[in-house]
Amino acid sequence: MQLNLSRPLLLTLLYCGCLSSYSVNSIAQDRPLETETRAGNLLQVNSLLDPIEINRIHSWEMTLLTADNQPIQNATISVAGGMPDHDHGLPTLPQVTREISAGRYLIEGIRFHMPGRWEINFSIETDAGTDIATLDFSL
Repeated sequence: MQLNLSRPLLLTLLYCGCLSSYSVNSIAQDRPLETETRAGNLLQVNSLLDPIEINRIHSWEMTLLTADNQPIQNATISVAGGMPDHDHGLPTLPQVTREISAGRYLIEGIRFHMPGRWEINFSIETDAGTDIATLDFSL
């Protein structure tokens, strides 16, 4: 069976189909994202926006713990990242704005502008030196 669609109708269907592929732009966070730092510490993040939605600026709460589960306090943390498969960075410049409690930090200004694989890189400065970590996840 062959369909005979007019050009305007075909273009409209293609256009709507492309838009609908981006209409489900959220992901529920059922557990914290976590990774081990280069020094063997634990870094966990929880989005304060759940589900995480594409194109919504939001904040993360990050926890830093030593290998023996002690909070890492008074750290200076830089955040960067992007989509390695697309060779571009984040559309915003997230900042750690304060330490909420011992080893818990607030990161503000996070936004993901498209679904796919993301990497978020952390540089962590403490009295013990510099540590780094990378979170790799998909939205």
